Amino acid sequence: MKKKQQIIHRTKLFGGLKTAEEVHAEFGFRDRCLKCEGPPVLQIRMFMEHDEFLKRSPDMAAAIAMSNPDGMYVPSVPMTFGAMVKYATVTACRLHQKELEQTAAKAPSYILVELDYGPGCEKPFIQVPRAAAAS
Repeated sequence: MKKKQQIIHRTKLFGGLKTAEEVHAEFGFRDRCLKCEGPPVLQIRMFMEHDEFLKRSPDMAAAIAMSNPDGMYVPSVPMTFGAMVKYATVTACRLHQKELEQTAAKAPSYILVELDYGPGCEKPFIQVPRAAAAS
């Protein structure tokens, strides 16, 4: 009896060893789960408007500015909603994904929450300021 040829699905990378999600988790997220050090499936980044950051966290802004090797300023990222300062980055595994999503939903209105589920057309990349989403 002839053995069937093994078909490597085209969604697998590195000769069929890893899926796109596994590669993205390894090289895109880079961190492990915050709670259990498991493989990540979600990364949440939180940003705060530059002026809001200076107003709400002047001590942290001063510490960042003093430790910046390029000069005395707080690095910011230009976005659709204005200049933003990265406030926090957290990753979660499949087990803790729901808990982290619920915690991120309770973020204050001046925080921009960015959810990154990795590659795939069925996994949206969500970036909504909470104040704009509420109105």
